[in-house]
Order: sequence, then structure tokens, then C-alpha cells
Amino acid sequence: MRTRMCSVVLAMALVPAMAVAARKPVEDSGSGCLQNLSVTGGFSSGKQFLASTDHEGLGYAEVFAKTVAAIEAEGMVGIYPNERTGYIAAENPVTGGGGATVPLRTTVRRQDDGSVRVEVRFSTKGGQMTSNKAVGAGMCKIADAASL
Repeated sequence: MRTRMCSVVLAMALVPAMAVAARKPVEDSGSGCLQNLSVTGGFSSGKQFLASTDHEGLGYAEVFAKTVAAIEAEGMVGIYPNERTGYIAAENPVTGGGGATVPLRTTVRRQDDGSVRVEVRFSTKGGQMTSNKAVGAGMCKIADAASL
């Protein structure tokens, strides 16, 4: 019994330390996406995230196609792209959520200066825990995809 208790205490002490060691720093692609990440709301009400990147020197169709491919690569489900409107609806499966999903909404739009802006919006429901850094990194992978 004493050995078992010591093992449990040791495991409880090591898990947080291993989690910290396993964290990888979030690297910015240089687009400014991570610096412009907006997070509103909180744990009980849910969080809303917004990230965007402007792509210069690329055509709308290319940016749209690469953005859809990035959304697929991030493991989203129920992806409904509409190139005519620039709107891409997708769902992110919730880890341990028993099939629950949360929405990921992306818009691709031509700007007046000739660039193409990708805006990614993601919302969590109240009571769902998530890391702002992890969500921001995933959103910026999508927003930056056309220029990578």
C-alpha cells in the first residue's frame, strides 16, 4: 500500500513537469498574425478568437484553395467552402467531447490595395478549456497558409 501511494504521489508530481517540458514555443511566421490575434470572452462564457493575414502578390483563387487545404490539414470536419462568397465553414472536433464540435469560420476577401485577406474566427463554448497560444498557432497556420 505504501509503495502504491508513493507511486501515485510521484506520478502526480511528474505529470505537470513533463507537460511543461513537452510544450513547444509558438513560432510566428513573420506575417504578424500572432501579434494581431484577438481573444474575447472567458471560460464560463466561451471564448472568441480572431486571426488574420494579408497576402500580397497572390491571386484570390490560389489563396482560397490553399486556405481550404490548410483547414483540412488541421483536422477540421464538415468543411463547406464557397469560393464565390469567400466563406469557409468548418467544425473542429472537441477532444474528449463525445462527438461535439466547435465552429471555425474563415473568410477570404480581396482588399482595395490588391492583397487578399484571410480572416479566421473560432469560438469555444462556455466550460471548454483551451490554450490561447495553441488556438492562435492553429489559426495562424490557416491564415498564413497561402504565403508559406
